[in-house]
Amino acid sequence: MDSFIIQFIVNSIFPWLIFSGFAYACSSYITKYDNTSPSIWWSALLASFLPFIPLSLGTINIPIADLDYINSSLESVQIVKQASITHASLQKVDLIATALIVGYFGFTCLKLIKLLAVWQKLKSLSRASELINELSTSKVKVVISSLNHSPFVIGIAAPYIVLPNYFSSLKKDQQNILIQHELTHITNKDHITILLWRVLSTLLWINPFVKKMEWQFIRAMEHKCDRLTICRFNFNKHDYAKALLQSLKKSVQFDNNNPVAQFNSGALCADDYKARLTHIAYPTNKSRLTLTLKFFLMLLVIFSLHIFLKDSAMTGNLTWQHPLDNHTISSTFRSISKVRDYKPHRGVDYVGERGIAVLSAADGIIVISDNKTLHSNYGNTVLIQHKNGYQTLYAHLESSKAKVGSWVKAGQVIGVIGDTGKATGVHLHFEVIKDNQRVDPSLVLGAKTTR
Repeated sequence: MDSFIIQFIVNSIFPWLIFSGFAYACSSYITKYDNTSPSIWWSALLASFLPFIPLSLGTINIPIADLDYINSSLESVQIVKQASITHASLQKVDLIATALIVGYFGFTCLKLIKLLAVWQKLKSLSRASELINELSTSKVKVVISSLNHSPFVIGIAAPYIVLPNYFSSLKKDQQNILIQHELTHITNKDHITILLWRVLSTLLWINPFVKKMEWQFIRAMEHKCDRLTICRFNFNKHDYAKALLQSLKKSVQFDNNNPVAQFNSGALCADDYKARLTHIAYPTNKSRLTLTLKFFLMLLVIFSLHIFLKDSAMTGNLTWQHPLDNHTISSTFRSISKVRDYKPHRGVDYVGERGIAVLSAADGIIVISDNKTLHSNYGNTVLIQHKNGYQTLYAHLESSKAKVGSWVKAGQVIGVIGDTGKATGVHLHFEVIKDNQRVDPSLVLGAKTTR
């Protein structure tokens, strides 16, 4: 488990954090003066998940060499000690990986419980509030609470508009602005999307950029809602801005940083409200096409970076090592024997005691890990694809610990030496393949790196 967890963190989590930061920075720059499109932040969030997509691996056609030739082991009768394999206790890395998993899920559960408690508190407030029949409809109920807070929408299938206690003290036009603003939120399904964002940022709390994207989404959502409300109901921009200021001044008795669509969100700071008021009074006339083109250019850059990083994992230098520690070679490459009808040996045979771990000779990806894909004489077999057209084959394994599609590092355990298939004793049959041709393993194992 340790290798899988560490591999997942290095190959997916770290790149995800980097891509998230890059997507956030680019999107923030693009929307610096015109953050009025919430969909951009959905796209930025999706773009950050590119590292989880094995893009280059899915498009690489990995050739498998002609392996139907029966490579029987040629070693003499081996007298080896048959050692039983016992289950090893958890190593330190296993314990750390387990602690990380338990810690993440434990903390996530606590955050979800806290979020649920806040949601239930808001639901209780809406139920305890007084229903305003003249403002309610069959689809949307309007209630007024006993607290001074920002007007907000709560509920999914049957949303409520919860108005603050100070609502009755506002002027009629300001009351209308507050109600129509919340109705616009409902029309745009903002009360659902903002809850979804909060759930996502809670589940993905290990990534700080998801929370930042949620904040930017709320900014864009409120800018868009202001613009649509003013346009649809032909409100005076300055009257609308005054209504927002009045609501900000009077909303003092409740935490406004809640997972609901509200007139003045606690997720926004003073500078955000300055920008919001500026957009209300002096809306920008920037072309939506220009913004869209800039954003898709950003996606193209992120996509290209993703391809480059994935492909670079399959290019460059390779560091090699022997697949067994404390090994003895019983049959070398291209050795001739009557047992094999005088055909040259296409690999190297390592002799070892039963239960010895078989290691990956270099970094790569598991292509085969079974006893069915290749000839039955190979027994349990692992085939690894490496950089620059190299492949390595490990046959006659007692068992395999490698999963097809997973990445392995040089020296990582991929199986246990055995005598499955057609074998005269416990040993490892090892082959190195370069561009679909067998090569002498000593040529790569004798050097530190190859290209």
